[in-house]
Amino acid sequence: MDSRRWSNTTKIIVISALAVLAIVLLVTFRAMIAPTIVAFLFAFVLGYPVNWIQQRTGWGRGATVAVLYLVILAITIIASAIFIPRSAGLITSMQGAVSDLVNALQSLFSGPDIVIGSYTLSFGDVIQQGGDVLQRFVVSSGNPFTLFRGFTTGVLTVLYVLVLSFWVLKDMHKLQRAIIEHLPGDYQEEFRHLGQDIGEIWHAFLRGQLVLAITIAMLTWIALSILGMPNAGGLAVLAGFMEFLPTVGPGISMAVGTIIALVSGSNHAFFSNNFTFAIIVLLTYNAITWVESAYLIPRLVGSRVRLHPAITFVAIISSAVTFGLIGVLLATPVVASARDILIYIYRKLQDQEPFEQSMAMQPAVRIRGLIAGRKIEGIIFELDGVLTELDLGFAERFVQRTQWLGRLFSAETRYRFAQRIMIILEGSINFFINRLEQWNRHDLLERMQPYFDRLRGYLPHQALTLVPGVTEMLRTLGYGYKLALTTTRKREGLQLLLANGGLDESVFDVVLTREDVRRISPHSEAFLTAAERMNLDPSNILVISDTDANLRSAAAVNMATAGVLSGLSLAKDFQSADLILDSVSDLTEWL
Repeated sequence: MDSRRWSNTTKIIVISALAVLAIVLLVTFRAMIAPTIVAFLFAFVLGYPVNWIQQRTGWGRGATVAVLYLVILAITIIASAIFIPRSAGLITSMQGAVSDLVNALQSLFSGPDIVIGSYTLSFGDVIQQGGDVLQRFVVSSGNPFTLFRGFTTGVLTVLYVLVLSFWVLKDMHKLQRAIIEHLPGDYQEEFRHLGQDIGEIWHAFLRGQLVLAITIAMLTWIALSILGMPNAGGLAVLAGFMEFLPTVGPGISMAVGTIIALVSGSNHAFFSNNFTFAIIVLLTYNAITWVESAYLIPRLVGSRVRLHPAITFVAIISSAVTFGLIGVLLATPVVASARDILIYIYRKLQDQEPFEQSMAMQPAVRIRGLIAGRKIEGIIFELDGVLTELDLGFAERFVQRTQWLGRLFSAETRYRFAQRIMIILEGSINFFINRLEQWNRHDLLERMQPYFDRLRGYLPHQALTLVPGVTEMLRTLGYGYKLALTTTRKREGLQLLLANGGLDESVFDVVLTREDVRRISPHSEAFLTAAERMNLDPSNILVISDTDANLRSAAAVNMATAGVLSGLSLAKDFQSADLILDSVSDLTEWL
């Protein structure tokens, strides 16, 4: 039956009620906002190693995340046992640097108090209070356990962060795809592009600031140690932490280091004059800052995050007052993200193209070619199981030889189990083939090749046959898309297939065989090489495969994915696929 549509008044009332409810929930559960942000940041950072592992192994995302968590737990335990006792000395050194600074300033400003009416201003008291604040900051910043306790309020909050980050990390791709697919078709590509821009900002900031902090700390430690600066290690750690306060932080570390140099002097007898030594230290800090601005920031952080210093300063101070330490750390990427969103809104209001010309959107024509909100411009086909028939003789023989299990498991169940074995073994076999070729054991590989092919379901070269409808499908798609073919076979086998199937190799823009890459699937090297040769961004490429492991490797490099049921897998096996096809020839209905 037809559902009654809501009137505009009803829609306004519902939206207003939902907005009020959201505000009430935020106020009620405001204590969980910081742990939730930490969980998302944790998942965001761990996305790098998870994608790296998937690119090279094709493991399931859940298994990859679980293994990574176990590795992190083991590293944390080992690192705690090794470095915590040693970190005490470093923290003491940094506290000593701050104490020297406070004592020196107190000695410089130990003059008489200033009396204004009934109010007495004592510079010594002001400096002492400022020193206490700075020392508390140094201790909390230098001790990771204290910093972590600042973000959480107990064991339950820690568990909340870990569990939430696990599920966010595991299912983030599904969440992104679900959000985009529920948007109107005309806006899917725009919002995917906007999300990609914002993701680049956060990637650049978190990765860049971490590497930048470590680099600056090392440079500062080396330079100050050469100059004979007291507490060089503590000042280096302070300089590293100050990098998370863009624009403001380097100036603070420079001022602290210069004042300590002026008061304490150098450990080397060469610098006998403290004032001269302080000038040299100041110039050293400025040289490091120049190297940072001219060389490190453009390469480590990039232009995507760059904001005017005045905007950065206002954002950091405002966030520090309002949200505390977490506001200081996240002020820059949040403001940079808001900048991109406001630019998008402004251009839409002005009826302008919301993004640069590189997007080249054609909504009226390209909506049919959207896969998971991506504008597809290139397609990468795998050969066996996608374009060609498979040899399922191994599964059939397995069913025949396990007839004695018939009372427990049906023939269909045993057949499906054999297929699962073939899927699982494919990656390991490809890995072993790579190793044999790298070790120049071609004689052993030649003897083992028939067994490897049988376990992977690969037909002999001379028996390869195309899936019905493939020739027409490729010629049709070739008019509007760049096509690439990847295979773990050697080129001679591919040439036999093309000759027997009556298919011209020129229909593909790129053809990659085993000789063209060092690591074959489920490693993503072949996909990235094909993207580079097609001169396309990976996010605009669709990968077609008959196994989920290969699709996971493609998704890990930001490619759209489609699983084909004409190979070894069933629909339920393609957990990470953006699209599932009964046959590869059905692709023309989507593109």
